[in-house]
Amino acid sequence: MLQQKEATVDRKLKIMFGVLIILGAVGSGYVHSALAEVVVVVNRTSPVTAVKKSVLKRYFFKKTTMWDYGEKVAPIDLPAGDPVREEFSKNILGISSRDVETYWISESLIGGKSAPEVVNNSHLVKARVAANPAAIGYLNISDLDDSVKRVEVVD
Repeated sequence: MLQQKEATVDRKLKIMFGVLIILGAVGSGYVHSALAEVVVVVNRTSPVTAVKKSVLKRYFFKKTTMWDYGEKVAPIDLPAGDPVREEFSKNILGISSRDVETYWISESLIGGKSAPEVVNNSHLVKARVAANPAAIGYLNISDLDDSVKRVEVVD
């Protein structure tokens, strides 16, 4: 009976230790999310090959509305809560997608500006970007194909 209790305690300690290791790894950045890399894409005919992170942020907040070559920028967004959007919002826009939504509610009420077009998934991002020479969007690298062109994001 005592051996059985010791075995149960030992098993519980091993499980707790494993959980602590995982939590420590997540907290220190050693465990990556299930997401692959988020990539920014434009229409295949676009002359854009690279975009500064600060400019990309201005496009998605609609503070800059024209490409350098004269076309009106058409940003395409994924829905709030989508893991790819969360990653994009955090790494490019510098805030959570929830905070982006709050920003757009405020902008629509105060300034009459509308948020970028939101589509439900990466396949629709590709379709919208492929159909519009001035569009820009983002998706998980695993969804990238030759229907759109990947652009480099530079600091």
